[in-house]
Amino acid sequence: MKWEYNQFEYGGSMNIGNELLIDIKHLLGNRWSVKREDLDTYSRQIRRAAGNISKLRQSGKGPDGSKVLFPHLPYLLKEEVLISKEEREALLRLREEAKGYDAVISIGIGGSYLGDQVLFDLFCSPYWNQLTKDERNGYPQFYFAGQNMDPVSLVDLSSCISCEAGHIQGRRMQVLFLVISKSGTTIEPVTAVRGLKKLLADVCDIHLMAITDKEKGRIRPVAEKEHFPCFTVPDGIGGRFSIFSQVGLVFASLAGIDIESFLKGAQMVEEACQSENMKENPALLLAALKYIATKKYGITAEVIMPYGDKLRSFGWWYAQLLGESLGKKYDMQGNVVYNGRIPVASVGTTDMHSLTQEHQQGQKNKLIQFISVEHLPSDLSVLCDEKGVSGMVPMSRMLDAARRANEEALANEGRMSCHISISELTPFHIGALMYFFFLTIAYEGAMENVNAFDQPGVEDYKKILHEDLRKYIVKNQKEEN
Repeated sequence: MKWEYNQFEYGGSMNIGNELLIDIKHLLGNRWSVKREDLDTYSRQIRRAAGNISKLRQSGKGPDGSKVLFPHLPYLLKEEVLISKEEREALLRLREEAKGYDAVISIGIGGSYLGDQVLFDLFCSPYWNQLTKDERNGYPQFYFAGQNMDPVSLVDLSSCISCEAGHIQGRRMQVLFLVISKSGTTIEPVTAVRGLKKLLADVCDIHLMAITDKEKGRIRPVAEKEHFPCFTVPDGIGGRFSIFSQVGLVFASLAGIDIESFLKGAQMVEEACQSENMKENPALLLAALKYIATKKYGITAEVIMPYGDKLRSFGWWYAQLLGESLGKKYDMQGNVVYNGRIPVASVGTTDMHSLTQEHQQGQKNKLIQFISVEHLPSDLSVLCDEKGVSGMVPMSRMLDAARRANEEALANEGRMSCHISISELTPFHIGALMYFFFLTIAYEGAMENVNAFDQPGVEDYKKILHEDLRKYIVKNQKEEN
């Protein structure tokens, strides 16, 4: 990848392997955006961040000395750093073994859910479960549970599965619970497993498969006792970075998604973004621009706005990555800094009719991150009437025109945005896109001097929640006695 210094002096674009385009013309070089001289002003922080991430790649240690191994993820099937030989072989067998199940219920929350939802939405579709098994090439139906503490959803899911079981003649429905939880104690997936077992035990055969901690936690001993397969959440891989680990690859394999291609996309980006010179490292440069926009230009929110329904859940995934990584009270020296940007998940063109008014004319505190796909997997031309002329226009052209119109209108109001485009909607390109954001977040966290790899604030509400439930149980037991 080559990108000359003078091209980004007044804004420009970067291209990784002609597969991933990063357009920063509305983020750098305009009178209302980050300036060329700002890159010089903040050069010390940018150089420090570049050096820190290079050291992280070499040492496998984060800023607090704990394991951070996400740079090994693109090579997971080639190395034995994050997966054993036996587990890798078991993973590669799953694509065929999956066809023995009628349905898979993926049970997890946060990083154990969001990435898998993205993969399902992109490569299966919302109508997957309405297809026949032959039309699904033998792969099972997929459902999600444990991503919310909602009894209505759980009961509705069990009713749906029970109905499906009633349509199968001559045998019982085979349902796999794919339980994804590092600790095995997170209340939402634990409750979902218990609730669904209670509701479905009489109507189908339940099989278990887990992805959990190798040594700690509650699930591993149960798996060994009850002899169900168990994959590992690798040490040094946080939940929001886990999509390229067993957490995402097991799910993808069960759905027949090409995991080798998915990892190759991540590998392409990892190898293109290792330079400590931001002129040669698109992830470092984009991180620097967002960092400066936040520090100097009052940006307090980032709207992630992919164009197309299949990418809707991508916004949810990125919101967790941004929020948990950069939203920190303390810097690495323990100073109170209240760092971070508010992540807002949006989708085009839907939210151009609901949120764009605020983006366009509300407070100038937002950066809009557009995502698009150059060549969609399918298209449809329809009649279009515009100011006295009519003609057939591909809907893909309309979708792209809407994004460009949104960009231009925001720019006319002096609003910052950037645009990332992948050439196609394939596992390779989504792997490249997701990993690119891993790197931008890692670099920006280092610039901000915060730990982008922990999430201590998440534990605060959990302590309050568990104490509340403990008191409820004790009270009920006393009343019953």
